[in-house]
Amino acid sequence: MFAAAVRYIVGTLAFPLADYLLWGLWCNSLQTALLAGASLMLLYLIIRPLAKLVLFAFNVLTLGLIGIVIDTLLIMLTVRLFPGSVQVYSLQWAVMAAAIINVVRGIMGGLVRRR
Repeated sequence: MFAAAVRYIVGTLAFPLADYLLWGLWCNSLQTALLAGASLMLLYLIIRPLAKLVLFAFNVLTLGLIGIVIDTLLIMLTVRLFPGSVQVYSLQWAVMAAAIINVVRGIMGGLVRRR
C-alpha cells in the first residue's frame, strides 16, 4: 500500500517535471500541472490495468510496446480534461512525456521496493 501511494505521488510530481523538460508539453501554471498529474495518475490506476488486461495478446505480440501506446493515450485524455490549461503539441511529445513519467515512476518504484 505504501509503495502504491509513493508511486501515485511521484507520478503526480513527474507530470510537472515533464512539463519543465519538454517544450511540446505546456501547462499554464504549476498548480494546473500538479492537478493534471494527479488526474493522470488516477487514470493510470483505473484505466491502465483494464486496458492492459483487454490488450494482453497485443502486449505479448509487441513485447510490451502497447503499454507506451496506452500511456500516450492516457496523457492525451488528460490534456482533453484541461482544455486551454494543458496542451500537447503533437503525439510525439505525448510519447516523450509518457516515457519521462514512466521512467521516474519506475526508478522510485524500484527504490521503494528495495526497502
